Amino acid sequence: MKKQKMKHTIAVTVIVAVICIIIQMAAASVISIEPSYLKVSPGDEFTVDIMVDPEGNETYAASYTLYFDNTLLNATLQVKGPFLSQDGAETFELKNETNNTLGEVKYGECRKGYSGVINPGVLATITFQALANGFCELGISDLDGVILANPNYTSIPTEVMNGSIEIGQPSSPFFDTGAPENPYPSISGTHSGTIKLNRTIYVNSLYTYSCPGTNGHSEYVAFYNATTGEEIANGTWEGYKGNWHNITFKEPFEIHAGTIYNYTLKTGSYPQIIHATGPEYNATGGKITCDEFIDVNGEVHENWVPAIRLWVVFE
Repeated sequence: MKKQKMKHTIAVTVIVAVICIIIQMAAASVISIEPSYLKVSPGDEFTVDIMVDPEGNETYAASYTLYFDNTLLNATLQVKGPFLSQDGAETFELKNETNNTLGEVKYGECRKGYSGVINPGVLATITFQALANGFCELGISDLDGVILANPNYTSIPTEVMNGSIEIGQPSSPFFDTGAPENPYPSISGTHSGTIKLNRTIYVNSLYTYSCPGTNGHSEYVAFYNATTGEEIANGTWEGYKGNWHNITFKEPFEIHAGTIYNYTLKTGSYPQIIHATGPEYNATGGKITCDEFIDVNGEVHENWVPAIRLWVVFE
């Protein structure tokens, strides 16, 4: 009786062990986007890695198509990672294509030799530039029916883990004069001058500081390249509705570091004015001058700098 129980126990143990081995062998590999979630600002460049975890499956080749919203992102570069060459083996790229018109990136790579790899690693790294605010899914699909393959070129069951990019308002203004301690005398009129930034910024709004208890605002603004005279952008106030302290530009634009821009800014009511002691005023993100301010009474003033902020605002 004891022998029969022992045989039964051994048989059960063997069966369980075989099942465990089968389950382990059948575990799907994983291809994922890392980081799986990233928050950036318009104009930012960032990278994502395409990661592969073979989960014990000997991997010899890999390929994928990655889809994205081309109104939100622009793919600028895709480079080979160390995954398939991690043990020093030679590899060759089957495909490396970027198509921003379709919103897709394709990649394929294969090892040379007879064996595959079983350790996790980065298959490829993709660089994107964020174009506008929104939420963009990054979705991986197979390329020509296969994502991962073993040395016999047999497809390996693969679990796909996609990613997402949130393009949102930056944590701080890009360019900001700040509000002066004493904005008086304050009067509406037209400011003309220059700005020169110490970093390239992405802009869709101009905010105007108003004197306390007033409706100070800007009614019109335009920016020009000081060297070429080309108009870069202009915007018009839409009245006392919504976030009326802002002028929102129809098309977001870049202001490049080190480039001098002329501006014309027409204000209304009682905006805050920085009464600068010299021709240049140091703001957060760069310098601004006011060469001339003509108030509504026709009086001309120098170094009356408008208190403004250039930034990105999302409704």
